[in-house]
Amino acid sequence: MERLFRILRAILIRKVSLRADFLVRGSEGAHNHSMILYLLGSELLNLGVDLSPILLRELIMGASRRKRGYTEYLQHLGDIRALAIHTGNDFMSEVLLRSRRYQFDEVVALLTDVAPQRRIYHSKELESRHPTQDYVPLGVRKSMARKPDLAAIESLMLEQDPSVIHNLLNNPRTIEDIVVKMASLRPTSAQVLEEICAHPKWSARYSVKKSLAFNPYSPPRMVHSLLPTLLLKDLIDVTLSTVLHPEVRAGAKRFIILRISEMSGKEKEQFSERYDKILKRIFLQAGQA
Repeated sequence: MERLFRILRAILIRKVSLRADFLVRGSEGAHNHSMILYLLGSELLNLGVDLSPILLRELIMGASRRKRGYTEYLQHLGDIRALAIHTGNDFMSEVLLRSRRYQFDEVVALLTDVAPQRRIYHSKELESRHPTQDYVPLGVRKSMARKPDLAAIESLMLEQDPSVIHNLLNNPRTIEDIVVKMASLRPTSAQVLEEICAHPKWSARYSVKKSLAFNPYSPPRMVHSLLPTLLLKDLIDVTLSTVLHPEVRAGAKRFIILRISEMSGKEKEQFSERYDKILKRIFLQAGQA
């Protein structure tokens, strides 16, 4: 009976894995964030609360294993609240409960809303950094963000209104270096960082994803959608960081373990020679915690 149960479970997981492949292939070349979330939400509702955690985990693991299209697809999962619009909050709450029961830590981290490690509590923090910006009307700043003027774009790099940031990101004169600086900005608001993370063009750039992941003002739930896409050396740096949220550091450690477990014997030997002391430090800290 046990053997039959294992076989049925394997068949079920394989079926869900194929659905994940279908979703990712169907989204290739598509830049409509809302449509991708709508299709994912429909798929989750069709699968129900018992199988939805398996689908989400397949998407996360696929990105970590660098499966084609999965890394690009996972960037949309940083916007779980928008996904809940299509599924309903009650449904996503049930999916979270099932994920905890299945011990899918990666999915639980993605679905759990945790406050950023650091937040802006006083507007004076921003005013002292850019004392004139708050006195320019919002409509003027939004218009400036659309202009093909690099000087105007650079003057708005410290902007904290998401609508202005949206226009900046869509401006064809905006370059990657500027977006990286915006993603690295401290202090900054979570809304600004979420706007950058949700942008189909810029969130696909590795330097932008890395900057968002290493920013302590980033919402942990958003960062958990980025961790599977990071290189192993960057995951190690996330784990060793003293300014990032403990949940983010723990999530990075899970993906380090996963990557190492999937290495060949020779790769493990080479990796151990290079990172042995660092890994001991990581897991010793975890043991002491």
